[in-house]
Amino acid sequence: MKHNKILSISISLLVLTGIIISCSDSGDSEKITSGSNSGSSSDSNCPTKTCGDFATRAQAQAAYNSNKNCYKNLDADGDGIACENLK
Repeated sequence: MKHNKILSISISLLVLTGIIISCSDSGDSEKITSGSNSGSSSDSNCPTKTCGDFATRAQAQAAYNSNKNCYKNLDADGDGIACENLK
């Protein structure tokens, strides 16, 4: 009987710890997101595009130039040229 009570308390503490961590993580992400929204787009509002979504490098470059923060994944080497593998 004593073992069951200890087990029950241990499980309750684990669940409570998980809830606290979960709430803490979501609160931190809100602070980071709201801080990054001041004057610029948040990554969470960015469309998910890869070089495969564009037929030409010119199209990819135009998207990249329109919002370098959102489309930073189109410039793999960081030289300002999007999707260098496209023609």
